[in-house]
Amino acid sequence: MTYLTSLFGQRDSLQRSLIINIAIALSLCITLAATILIYEFNEYLAENLEDALYQEAKEVIGQIDPSQETYGLNPSAVRFAGVEGLYQYTVFDKTGTALVGNETSPQIQDQIVKLQLGRRARILLRGDRISIGLRAKIDDQDYIVLVSTFPLSIQETQLQKLTYAFKEQFIWIILGIFTILATAVLATKRSLSFLGPVQEQAQLIGPVATIKRLSMEHVPTEIAPLIMAVNGAFDRLEKGYQAQRDFSSNVAHEVRTPLAVLRSSIERIEDPKVKGTIREDVLRLERMFEQMIDLSRADAQGKNAHVSIDLKQLAVDVAMEMSVGALKDKKSLAVTGVDQCFVTGNMGLIHIGVKNLVRNALIYSPIGTEVEIEVTKNPPSIRILDRGDGIKEDQKSHLFERFQRGVAANSNISGSGIGLAIVKSVADAHNAQINMHDRPDGGSIFELIFPSG
Repeated sequence: MTYLTSLFGQRDSLQRSLIINIAIALSLCITLAATILIYEFNEYLAENLEDALYQEAKEVIGQIDPSQETYGLNPSAVRFAGVEGLYQYTVFDKTGTALVGNETSPQIQDQIVKLQLGRRARILLRGDRISIGLRAKIDDQDYIVLVSTFPLSIQETQLQKLTYAFKEQFIWIILGIFTILATAVLATKRSLSFLGPVQEQAQLIGPVATIKRLSMEHVPTEIAPLIMAVNGAFDRLEKGYQAQRDFSSNVAHEVRTPLAVLRSSIERIEDPKVKGTIREDVLRLERMFEQMIDLSRADAQGKNAHVSIDLKQLAVDVAMEMSVGALKDKKSLAVTGVDQCFVTGNMGLIHIGVKNLVRNALIYSPIGTEVEIEVTKNPPSIRILDRGDGIKEDQKSHLFERFQRGVAANSNISGSGIGLAIVKSVADAHNAQINMHDRPDGGSIFELIFPSG
């Protein structure tokens, strides 16, 4: 089925439509040609049959001898008296009276008396029989010979010839059918060959390669306006992405500086309780700001800059980066699973996604517990396991939507509503799946599963 699909295209595809239309057009041409050939063949058979009847009539005329009884012919012979064989013969005088044979009727007599001397003519008989009349002068007397066929003989003879001709041409018929399909497939693939390079060019265009455009080389003139319109759309998208990058850069510059000043000012607050509360609010604001930048990057990157990545090494890097903060909160991180597991993807995005999963797990994990980062194969995945209170059942279906703040099942702790949306964007950019399960004996398991191969 896969081979046929690659050969004839997907259902409702342009390739399959072109193949079908070309095959229909060629089939109609061949059908028309076959019809003409059959018609010509039947005409050829009819002409040959008339020639054969004419030769038979000449032969009989050559046998007529007026000086002998029954004109030198044998009236009891099958060809004169019977209805067997291929032809039936009758000899008339100039008045249309039958002398030998029994093929006669008023209609026949009316036609044969009008025959010109020495010229054959077709005599009309009932049914689909064919008859030839020939007038000759022998010893100053006019004699007319009528040679006619039998319907069964005509049909059998023509059918035999057609059958024989069909058997002779059968291999050519099969070859013709194959030629129609091969011609349709080759013509279609040749006509659509420009789509492959265009598709490859389109896959290279993205936020990190916005200057690339679809080439107009070898593109049919009918498709050229579409390519120009698409390139125009890419131009507009490039301007939009550039504006987005400029906005992110400006926000990063404008916000981080006031936050740094705010953190410095907090240290001058004397009340420890107030200082701790404000510091926590600023840290949360910084974390939310960082997540918003990560989300913007994840949406923009898509499938660009994909390389081979060892998930185990990435998990170790994330654990080392976040271990200090975890220890301050009296929690721990562990990396487990296989020694190596490679996937193809964007290193920065996957790092951001895993980091947000770990950060989320640390936020909801009780003091003294461990967050485990497990790397597995078949399929390749990273699993984040915590010992928190789990996620409320009514929130699971909306957990990965933007600005849907998760709340632990038995806690008032809530997130920013961005972290898991970032993970979802990272997963979408890699055709990966993000799943959440309740962990046995308490806690949650978040899985980032990548495509195999």
